[in-house]
Amino acid sequence: MRRLRYFWALSHTEIDAMQETVLLLDDDETMLGIVEGILSGAGFECVTCNDPLRAIDLIASRPDILVVLSDLLMPGVNGLQLADRLNALDVGRSRPRMLLLTAHPTLEAAVDALRLGVRDFLVKPVRAPELIEAVGRALSLAREDRAASASRPPQVEHLMRQAEELAGRLRNLAYVTETQEAKEPGGAPTTVHKVPPRARPAARPQVGKAPDDDGGTLAVLETIERLRRLRARYEHHKLDDTAWDLLLELLRAERLRQRMSVSGLAISAGTASATTSLRRVNELVARGYIERIPDPKDARRDFVALTSKSQELLGEYLSQAISYVSALTA
Repeated sequence: MRRLRYFWALSHTEIDAMQETVLLLDDDETMLGIVEGILSGAGFECVTCNDPLRAIDLIASRPDILVVLSDLLMPGVNGLQLADRLNALDVGRSRPRMLLLTAHPTLEAAVDALRLGVRDFLVKPVRAPELIEAVGRALSLAREDRAASASRPPQVEHLMRQAEELAGRLRNLAYVTETQEAKEPGGAPTTVHKVPPRARPAARPQVGKAPDDDGGTLAVLETIERLRRLRARYEHHKLDDTAWDLLLELLRAERLRQRMSVSGLAISAGTASATTSLRRVNELVARGYIERIPDPKDARRDFVALTSKSQELLGEYLSQAISYVSALTA
């Protein structure tokens, strides 16, 4: 009866989405069983996992996984770190939509989750109807993502790959990710095992500094500053730091397939006041770097998107940035 009751509560879109798979991730086996029971009872196809690193392998190898429902607090790799890892994962297709569950919500975690493209931030104990509705929405969006990815123009797809490559190389600067061979005082080799990115926040980057000094953090900060200075090569575009940050923030949103409104972009960039950012958004629209797209459901709101002009600029900038970071990690 429970299965039938939930089944009839779903829309046709959600019923179609049930042919796809939802990955459930939690180190608490009891909670994992409860969530699986609710979603399986509603007709969703589920696979469970209690290890975040194993979950990443599953996502990489199984294109049928369209949604990941993960606990926020887990040992080793938490839910936010997992979302970050998924954003950097090159699977040759659109990534799964992600939902987070937590019994201890904070505003900071919620904001971080949204910036990482997390679809919903659910609070335990979550009610069954709320959980089913959230997963149904995420599955619908995941299918839209795959359709959009298949129809995306080649130049835009290339720009997204460049952004992902740069993000991945910056992660490699910030965290120890390669197996190293070390020697003990007696000369016997000791293996230092590979540590997944973001699984160990205390790890220091390898950029030509000794592993026991504090130069790693400074090297990363210097790298970020030099990437900012690369913009000087494009001074003929006459874009200040606020304009650059707005374009890069919009690229980040498009990469995560988030629709960004004019006011949302002005607020989310965060490097200037909302008033200054909004003025700069209007200037970028007037100069052809951003286009406004009216919201068909709300005449008071416009969405924004990158134009071919800004895509070309960002593509060239990302190419230069990738070359610079590649030289550091060679």
